[in-house]
Amino acid sequence: DGAGPGRFKYEDINGDGVINDSDRTKIGDPHPDLIFGVNMNFAYKSWDMSMFWNGSLGNDIFDYTALYYETPYFFNGNRSTRVLDSWSPTNTGAELPALSETTLNSEFSTANSFFVRDGSYVRLRSLQIGYTLPDTIASKLGASSARVYYNGTNLLTLTDFTGLDPEISNNIAQYEYPAQRVFTLGVDLTL
Repeated sequence: DGAGPGRFKYEDINGDGVINDSDRTKIGDPHPDLIFGVNMNFAYKSWDMSMFWNGSLGNDIFDYTALYYETPYFFNGNRSTRVLDSWSPTNTGAELPALSETTLNSEFSTANSFFVRDGSYVRLRSLQIGYTLPDTIASKLGASSARVYYNGTNLLTLTDFTGLDPEISNNIAQYEYPAQRVFTLGVDLTL
């Protein structure tokens, strides 16, 4: 039911010529091949910089939030710009299925490979750049030393994941908020 041009195609996994529940199989792997972190510190004269990168490679995420922004399941809701590459008779090589006002065969309310996405990412978790002021300026501030700095958190994420954030708690992207980007300017004074 509901089969037609631009709809999902299902594979006959068991080869019996019928597409049914017997054709279900495990898809995706939530376990990363590599989880990593890299901490770097640099200093040159009065300048200093530190950065921390982390990431995960080789894991899959079941992006159930795509139900809301890439499918017709919530037709009157807001959409991702990815729906501009939906199937149509003039766009048969589209990345997403055809848009419609109805779902005819529960293709969006049941788990399928459409929702399994590459969860690999590399993130600049923290970057701090500081400058230690000359002692003459620090003494005018009543301090033995003074340093001004900029700190940024979650400044850059490199990923092919199309959901809100590839760093999620349980490999199912649903009701997850993306990591906040934070910018801070500060002064360290040693009295």
